[in-house]
Amino acid sequence: MAQQTRVAVVTGVNRGIGLAILRQLASDSAGPLVVYASTRAGTLPEGVAEECQPHVKILPVRLSLRDPSSIDALASRVAKEQAAVDVLINNAGVYYYRERISDAERADTLETNYWGTLRMCQAFLPILRNPGGRIVNVSSQAGRLRWLAPHLRPRFLARDLTLEELDGLVREYDAAAARGGEVKAGWPPMAYSVSKAALNAFTRILAREHPGLLINSCCPGWVKTDLGAQAGPPPKTPEEGARIPLHLAFGEIGDTSGQYWANDSTGDSGIGKVQPAL
Repeated sequence: MAQQTRVAVVTGVNRGIGLAILRQLASDSAGPLVVYASTRAGTLPEGVAEECQPHVKILPVRLSLRDPSSIDALASRVAKEQAAVDVLINNAGVYYYRERISDAERADTLETNYWGTLRMCQAFLPILRNPGGRIVNVSSQAGRLRWLAPHLRPRFLARDLTLEELDGLVREYDAAAARGGEVKAGWPPMAYSVSKAALNAFTRILAREHPGLLINSCCPGWVKTDLGAQAGPPPKTPEEGARIPLHLAFGEIGDTSGQYWANDSTGDSGIGKVQPAL
């Protein structure tokens, strides 16, 4: 019997962890695989096509997480061309490693890491294979709730938290940051932390609302990428940073869903485990 072809969508494959994920899928897939590989330019990184096994098909696609129409266009194309999607890896993101950033940079952070990634999930949920489809949202240890004041943490952790309430929390932060009063109000000084805390929260919400799917977030560790190097010399390679997202996308994780995965240290190179939100 012919092996079923799996379908994956991976965002942000032009460099770093996304490129490492794409190269791993191209060169080491155990069976037939179609990968929709997104970049803002809609082109494949150099050398990837040459690395593909014969049973792997890589399709370059254009995507901007700040452009809802491009998200909808990608989801429509994939729905038209495929019976279902097995895996969505939301890797694309932005990181401004400064406490005081401009209003435009804060908007870029929230629109990309939070609202854009959530839109990707919502666009692809209807075409994910059910049961068994997977979403992997690449997050960060910066999104742990320990960086928020104690009075804010329960609001993110509420078992019945809705997307509308989460959106209200993010807008509350945004308004405080626009006034320069976010730290006094209990928020972390970096917009990136809030965007990833919100990403982890909507991961839990979507997992609760879609019990037939496996929806998780993860910290890939401190990786030698353009983003990670802003904080100093990272200890991990992009290939090591790809291990946890790939494990959540294709590895044996049982029925684990709605969880945040990471290694115990951002320098560890394992496949991760479930970690507490705090």
